[in-house]
Amino acid sequence: MKISKAYQKDVFCLEGDWSRNLIKQNSIMAALAFLKQNRDIDFIHRHCGTKENLEHYLKQWQLKRYSQYSILYLAFHGKPNEILINKQAINLDELADMMGTECYDRIIHFGSCQTLNTDTRHVKRFLRKTNALAVCGFEKELQFVESSVFDILLIDMFQEFKDVRKVASNLRADYGSLVRKLEFKLVHL
Repeated sequence: MKISKAYQKDVFCLEGDWSRNLIKQNSIMAALAFLKQNRDIDFIHRHCGTKENLEHYLKQWQLKRYSQYSILYLAFHGKPNEILINKQAINLDELADMMGTECYDRIIHFGSCQTLNTDTRHVKRFLRKTNALAVCGFEKELQFVESSVFDILLIDMFQEFKDVRKVASNLRADYGSLVRKLEFKLVHL
């Protein structure tokens, strides 16, 4: 179950608000546009400000017409075992319940601080509940630009391999110091 069906993996990105200050315009959109322009990786990007909004878009992502968007990129604030939507915590179990079991051949990337700073058993339970191919993310607090650059490298690397184990080993070989610095974790069954 570690093998993707295709090399091309487009991105379905759900992004929270990074700041309560509406003047600040932090967004992962520039990274996604870079991937589109330079690697022809298509993407869908939506902002989520509520748990209900998140749940709605997760159901949309699972529709057959979006099956080519096999990387779910969740760009939110995070805490260990949680993502935050306007300070409302949603843990991995709740997120798995929202997604259901229809995540076959899909990769879920938590572009959030500390979400995967939890026991690997919790992450594997999330994988079993959702039937996802792999889950990845970070175990520590992140700097926005640095982690965004890593996310570009990660999504690009996912295009090179069908076997997610090779993605993990190549990331360690090519970007080992950054992998360690960001405490990146990739988990599969």
